[in-house]
Amino acid sequence: MTDETQAPNDEDFDYGCQCAMTLLNEPTEECLNDLIDELDEDGMIATEVVYGLLATILMSMNAEDGDEGAEEEH
Repeated sequence: MTDETQAPNDEDFDYGCQCAMTLLNEPTEECLNDLIDELDEDGMIATEVVYGLLATILMSMNAEDGDEGAEEEH
C-alpha cells in the first residue's frame, strides 16, 4: 500500500473520530441526526469513518470504566 492510498484512509478515520467526539460532547438526538445527515450525503459512509467512530466511542467507554473503578477505590 502506498502513502497515496493510505492518506485518504487516515483522513477518513480522523474525521470519524471527530464526529464521535462531537456526539460524545453533545449526546442529543438532534446532534446524532445532524451527523447522520452529514455522513450519509453520498449514500455511503467510508469504512474508515465508521472505524474512527467506533474506536473513539470504545475508548470513551473504556475511559469511563476506568474512572468509575478509580472512584470506587477512594
